[in-house]
This record gives sequence, structure tokens and C-alpha cells, in this order.
Amino acid sequence: MAVGVITRGIAGIAFVLAAGCDAIRPVPGADNTDIVVEVAIFKGGYGIEWHTEIADQFNRDHADEGVRIELWGDPRTADIIKPRLLRRDPPDLILDERLPLWLLIGANKLLPFNDALARPAPGSDQPWGDLFAPGMLDMFRSGEEVYAIPAAYGAWTCWYDAKMFREHGWTPPETWAEFDELCSEIRAAGIDPIALQGKYASFYAWHTYVALVQRVGGVQAINRINGLEPGAFSHPDAVRAAKLYQDLIVNHGQRGAMAMTHTESQLQYVNNKAAMIFCGMWLENEMKDSMPPGFEMKCFSIPRVEGGKGNPAMLPGQGMEYLFVPVDGRHHEIAFEFASYLVSPKYAPDMGKSIGVISPLKDATPRDTITPALASVLDVINASEGIFSIRVRDLLPEWRAQVMHVAIADLCRGELSPEEFGRLLDEGVAAAVANPDVSKPPFVALDPAQYGEQS
Repeated sequence: MAVGVITRGIAGIAFVLAAGCDAIRPVPGADNTDIVVEVAIFKGGYGIEWHTEIADQFNRDHADEGVRIELWGDPRTADIIKPRLLRRDPPDLILDERLPLWLLIGANKLLPFNDALARPAPGSDQPWGDLFAPGMLDMFRSGEEVYAIPAAYGAWTCWYDAKMFREHGWTPPETWAEFDELCSEIRAAGIDPIALQGKYASFYAWHTYVALVQRVGGVQAINRINGLEPGAFSHPDAVRAAKLYQDLIVNHGQRGAMAMTHTESQLQYVNNKAAMIFCGMWLENEMKDSMPPGFEMKCFSIPRVEGGKGNPAMLPGQGMEYLFVPVDGRHHEIAFEFASYLVSPKYAPDMGKSIGVISPLKDATPRDTITPALASVLDVINASEGIFSIRVRDLLPEWRAQVMHVAIADLCRGELSPEEFGRLLDEGVAAAVANPDVSKPPFVALDPAQYGEQS
């Protein structure tokens, strides 16, 4: 099994996995006559009802073969599964990207999807892998091997209330200077321009900063970071991106935002206390029970930066809701087959209609199956010329927790200069990659010329 130059062994993940509780999840309804395939799904904002329905359909389709999917979900799925991974008794298929996937890949504890991707998915006669939108399979790719499959498309955008914008005569900005001017107009109207999920800045602020890195420096700046190049965060392009983001939050962010959780800040947004918020596509589903009547959630892509090298039609995005198959599972082939059921053109329209997810497959989510809010995301996706993301946040979890988490929060508060921010990130990355046990998988470099950018 090829994993590039990954070197971490199973002993390297023991400490991380042992942090979970020592709970055994029995397989419901197991008996001696059926092949019971256990599937564990993180039970978050999307729930597990839709996944359960697809499992029931799979079971009906395979009733004559004696195969049965037993699917369960829990908000604490990762904690339940960690000790089972150590005991070599994991579920056959897992959806929970909060587990340390790169550590598991480096320890040869996950199977690649390549053979499954070469076979047709339900509802298609084409190879499953050919159906995915560009870039969707890159996040957990090591060399030629793909170790986790996204069940949803992830796009990072700026959200606003279209009704509020109409009433005030505001329009989504096309450039960063227009964005800054718009924020000043919003502040003058007595509304905070930007809500921020500040308590979790290492996720929410981070993704907006990454978007600005591309807008300023193009995909070449993204390649430097993905390639773990020394000084990538101290490069003038990355420093300028940090400066733009810091100025935005310090000058236009909602007061007290750094103490707010994601739901607290998002409540500020849906209650019109703040006009805009940067977030992923799950925002509507997460806030649907709190949204007042008449609220018109729409989004726009991160504006172009004047003098920047990046193509503004590039979309900050990646796959989400990742599925993976543990080596120590019992029924690998059936697990892969069920994964292709969940992420297939046959069931993508119902997935969009039922739980508000845009499929990672190309053109698989009809516009009439999703809400107007998600349709605005679909417009951004369809107008994009490619996607980009960086994986250092997932690749180096200790760096994220010990260095980046603190640094980006201090940047948002204005307590750390953009130059110092870049230096701290670079020093932390250098220390992490100097460890011979840290995973250093090959990455997929983006070609600037392919996206209309200069090298």
C-alpha cells in the first residue's frame, strides 16, 4: 500500500486515540445468518435520518445476499471509535472527520478507495471517481491513493441577508476595497458589519485567511503552504493576506466577537445584529430553527484583492463529511459499496432535498431540490474556475492546537502583527516537520497557468 513518504507507525497514534472513552458499541441486531456491516456516522447538524433511509434501501437491494447494514450515529462518535481503533475492532465504514485521519493514514490503518473509484456508482455507468467535481478527492490523497471520500461539497463564502441589502441599497462587493467601503456604510447605519465565530477562530477565521492568501498570492501561495515550504507564511503575499484580514476584523468586526461560539455569532447574523458572516455551506441547516421570518440568506464569494495575483473565480473549498474504511474492519468491499450508495448520482438529489447538502459529484444536485440559500452557493460553485484548499491544519494537529489556534486569535484581536503571525506559523511548521514521525504526504500542486494566474 503506497502512502508516499508517510512514516508514522501505529504507536504514533496511540496517545491521540487513547484520549477517547473506552466504550464498546455493539452492532444492533447481529446474528449468525446475516453479514452485518457496521456503519458509524457523526450525528451533527445533518442528523442521520437520511443516511438510515439509504441504509434501509441498500438492505432491501441486498436482501437475497444476506447482507445488512447496521447504521448508528452519535454526537460523540469519535470518542466512541478511538478505543475501538486501538483494539482493532472498528466499524466497517466511518463518517467522522474529527478523527486524526492523517495519523491513521500514516499508520496504514485506512484502506484506499482507488479500486472502488474505478467501478461504476449507483445511477451511473461511469467510474465513480470520474463523477467527482475537480478537487473533491484531493484533501486525503497521498500520491495516487485516495483514503477518504467526501459526502458533501464544501465552499467557503460570505453570507448576508438579501432583504437587508435591498432595503439599504447595498450590493455584494466585487473587490476588497468595495468590501471595506460597504462595511463602513453598514457601520454608519448602526449595524455591525461582520460577525465572527471568535471562540473557534482556528477554524472560522482560518478559512477566510486562507481564501485571502489565494486572492493575494494566487494558487502558488497555496502550493507553498501545502508543500510545507520554509517561510511560506512569512512570504509577503501571506503577510499581506493576514494584514487584510486583521484590518477587517479589527475595524469592522462585531464587538465581543472573540468570546462568541459559532452559534452565538450566527445568531447575531440571523437576527440582523451583524450584516455578514463568513461560513461554510452548513450555516442555513445549522440555524434553520433560529431564523426569523423573511430572512433571505444568500452568499457571495471572497472579493478580488486589488493588485493580487489570484484569480477571483477560484473558490476556497474542499470536500466535507468524509467517509473512510478502516483496515481492521470486517467487510471492506461491502463498506466501499455502501459508501458509493451514499455518494452517488442516484441519491444526490434526495440528499440535497432532505438535508440540504450539495453533492461532491459534478452537476449531481438539481437546483430545484435545494433551498434558495444553497442555490446561491450553487451559483458561486458554477461560476468558479476551480477550487483550492490547504491541508496543513489537518496534517499537523499539534501545530494547529499549540501554535495556529493561539496565533490567529491574537491576530484577530490586533495583539499580533501580521509579520509576527507569519513567523510563528512558520516556526511551528518547521518544528513539526523536523519530527521524523510526522506525516509528509505528497500533495497535488495547482498549476497557476491552468487558472489564468502567473507563476
